[in-house]
Amino acid sequence: MASRKPLVALNGAAVELPAADTLATGLRIEKYTATVAGGAGVASASFAPAFKAAPVAFVVEGWSGQQMVCGSVTGTTASGFTAQVMISQATVLLSGTPFTTAPNGTVVNIIAIGV
Repeated sequence: MASRKPLVALNGAAVELPAADTLATGLRIEKYTATVAGGAGVASASFAPAFKAAPVAFVVEGWSGQQMVCGSVTGTTASGFTAQVMISQATVLLSGTPFTTAPNGTVVNIIAIGV
């Protein structure tokens, strides 16, 4: 079987890496940026090109000003993902939680690994 060179991408722009750097596994390791749309804290994006099967995908924690942005990928297909996004709260009451649903416009980064 012929070996394939893995692709690494930033927001869908694929870059082929030398086989020595990736062991010629054929894996695609891509970073996507999505924005929360609406008030439910949900962000989604499409993979371009689509993977052959649903990849493993996860949220990369980050910062938006003074607030931590985190979350979880809630759905993944070969062509895209959906994530629930949360942000840290500025003030936490004793009966509260340190995170709340991310508002509209919050940006989140997702890593997808697959073939």
